[in-house]
Amino acid sequence: MRHSPRRFSVKLSDGDLRRLRVFCTVTRCGGFAAAESELQMGLPSISRFIKDLEIRLGVRLCRRGRVGFELTEQGRHVYAASLQLTADLKRFEANMTSIHSALAGTLTLGLIDTLITDDNLPLPQLFKEYKRRHGHVEFNIQTKATNTIEQSVIDGSLDAGLVVGRRHINQLDYRPLYRERLSLYCSEEHPLFCENLSSVSIEEVSKYDYAGYSSLEDSNPSGLTHLLAKRASADSVEALATLVSSGCFIAFLPDHYVNSVWRLKNFKAILPEIISVSVDIELITRHGTFSPLVLALLDLMDDIATPLPAPAHFRRSATEFVHSDMLPRPATI
Repeated sequence: MRHSPRRFSVKLSDGDLRRLRVFCTVTRCGGFAAAESELQMGLPSISRFIKDLEIRLGVRLCRRGRVGFELTEQGRHVYAASLQLTADLKRFEANMTSIHSALAGTLTLGLIDTLITDDNLPLPQLFKEYKRRHGHVEFNIQTKATNTIEQSVIDGSLDAGLVVGRRHINQLDYRPLYRERLSLYCSEEHPLFCENLSSVSIEEVSKYDYAGYSSLEDSNPSGLTHLLAKRASADSVEALATLVSSGCFIAFLPDHYVNSVWRLKNFKAILPEIISVSVDIELITRHGTFSPLVLALLDLMDDIATPLPAPAHFRRSATEFVHSDMLPRPATI
């Protein structure tokens, strides 16, 4: 498709903003088909929006076909500028809101799953107190994986998120909240369930198929999880629990989640005093945010959340496990 090399009018209309939002969503999702669900639009409509935007801007934004979706060089510039525009618009809306004595608007949060069962962060009380202080604010809560929440906070589609702590990104600010403990679990269908776990060795445990959680492994790339035989992966705790329920896999699950879900009462922790993992739960916001809605959330977190002790992601290091009396030392790790 060719476009005439004319000068672009900088007078953006509401229609232009909507086309840019569609373009950003398609780019974030990695393609037209992948964006259908989030946009609640069919492929013909999405294609029409992108084509109209390309005509409006006078540039080719993306290529799609058998090789998949790919931004052009001009498309990457437009995407970066669109993210900045979205952030500026949000900042303007927040500043206009702050003129009034009472906060108003929508606070959009991304949460990893199963936080509701963790007493370390009483989410119901947090939302109740936020609503008491700022009764005109509405909530939009979305459950996503850690990496998706990070990207959504960066591009402005989420105001803040609660994630599993791992490597930090320059575009985000991080506030550690508390530490979550996970144990290695099997179900009653698994061969280890009937074993005398007081005598089983870690070497024997490592022979069984393990289901991994990417955010957990990212939080400590040299940890114990890499000594296990990974044969499945999942992007949520609930998905991991489903795999464990099959009796075919073992997996690290939060203790508070297993203890609170009645269907998981047939799960057993494997050597919980020896094999356990701790991960940081962190609140993330876009770097340098000035949103009054987000600042109010940060103030509330200061009042409710328990200060996090010094970092120590794993209860014991992978080296300690390898050199314990329960596991013969391999030549290399």
